[in-house]
Amino acid sequence: MTSVNGYRIGDALHCLNINGYPVVSDGILMEKQQTFNRSKIVERAVHACGSGAFGYFECTQDMTPYCKATFLSEVGKQTPILCRFSTVTYGREFPDSARNPRGLALKFYTDDGNYDVLCVNFPAFFVRDPTQGPDVIRSQQRNPHNFRVNFDAVFDFMSLVPESMLANTWFWSDHGTPVGRLKLTAPSEKNFSNPEAIRMMGEDPDYAKRDLWQHIDNGGNSEWKCYVQMATEQELGKFTKYDPFDATKAWMEEDFPLREFGRFIVDRNPENYHRDVEQVAFSPGSLVPGIETSPDPLLQFRCFLYRDAQLYRLGVNFHQIPVNCPFMTKQFHPLSRDGKLRTDSNGGVEPNYNPNSFSMPPHARPDLSCNEVPQAVNGWLARQSHSKHETQLNPDAEYQQARHFYLNGLSTEERQHLHMNIAHAFKSVSRQEVKLRFLVACYKVHPQYAQGIISIDPTIDITFQQVEQMASELQGKHTVDRSKGYEAYPLHM
Repeated sequence: MTSVNGYRIGDALHCLNINGYPVVSDGILMEKQQTFNRSKIVERAVHACGSGAFGYFECTQDMTPYCKATFLSEVGKQTPILCRFSTVTYGREFPDSARNPRGLALKFYTDDGNYDVLCVNFPAFFVRDPTQGPDVIRSQQRNPHNFRVNFDAVFDFMSLVPESMLANTWFWSDHGTPVGRLKLTAPSEKNFSNPEAIRMMGEDPDYAKRDLWQHIDNGGNSEWKCYVQMATEQELGKFTKYDPFDATKAWMEEDFPLREFGRFIVDRNPENYHRDVEQVAFSPGSLVPGIETSPDPLLQFRCFLYRDAQLYRLGVNFHQIPVNCPFMTKQFHPLSRDGKLRTDSNGGVEPNYNPNSFSMPPHARPDLSCNEVPQAVNGWLARQSHSKHETQLNPDAEYQQARHFYLNGLSTEERQHLHMNIAHAFKSVSRQEVKLRFLVACYKVHPQYAQGIISIDPTIDITFQQVEQMASELQGKHTVDRSKGYEAYPLHM
């Protein structure tokens, strides 16, 4: 055993002392305790409670007619990956069977650099505008007043954001409490009932982490098939059923069929959690040539947001942490320089600006094949939603997909569980008007939705007639009328 500078340690069980008084000149004691004080890095603001595993992605369909990404160019081609599973809004030490969306993040170590995919086990998010992203998370986190789980905030926010009802219904159904991380997707998908999840939170708070680790540690692996939904720009221009770039809406399979393109397998546990899981950095802006962002405003902003979070947590040179290193790329020559803990060549003797005539020919031609596809932009600069579901002033559009999922995506038993889960959570809501407003949102999805919740618990003390009356009075969110020139400004690019 040695200190970090290589000094050999003899007695590692006692500090250097004078009659029991430790001395500050004991460098070994100082190193140990000061390292301990600094052992935790900044916790993720979201997706803090998680675990991961290594494996590989295998291309099963040649995607070159649609995409020039090299890892999708050859059937059978394998690409190393890291997969991280997580809950979303709770802290790192919270039981991982709690009701919550489940995160799934994949880092593909491709020949063209690292490509990150980030998703949750719901097909839609709670809000469409990036400015409300922090509000979603804060409404599901602990009360800032007393640091208790805060169902008043959860239902209050959900009831005030009509577009959240599809995600809300997934959240309160048994899909909000999946059985571990090996059963997240069909055909093996399996969910806890609410009582089962509560019991597991008490008996084995790390059930999902343990289940994944032990399965792989015992020689097992887990496989997921990968699908894509595709449409041309022309097809989407004529599509009117719902806004395909609204994050609160799902691409329905009846409109855009699933097409398999690959599979990924996890089969190796990390050697060290802190190094390989806690310090892994994901961002939807980590792309490779052939894959670009859609006009979804939530996604657009998160390309900045996630990278900014990693700069805060890990520092500007987080790409040098082994798990974040693009070790498969054929070229790696970034212009980024300096910063804390820079341990590579840092550019060596080459100039730190571009263009320059020292390290490249003066008339060198760039490789334009790596450029993004040009997209025309023509719209209005305004602080408003550009989603068709707000600008077309059709309040029912916010509830149509939630209604379809409620009636067709859930069985009779699963609908009953949905009603029971909400009624159970209502016991922790102190404000009657919050319960009523959320029941109105459920009613607008389908009257049976609200009636089912009310019928389970008579102590709710809200009648179905009250819900009907309030539903007839409430309208959708305020929207800006773009026909008024003083409220919006033309933007042509």
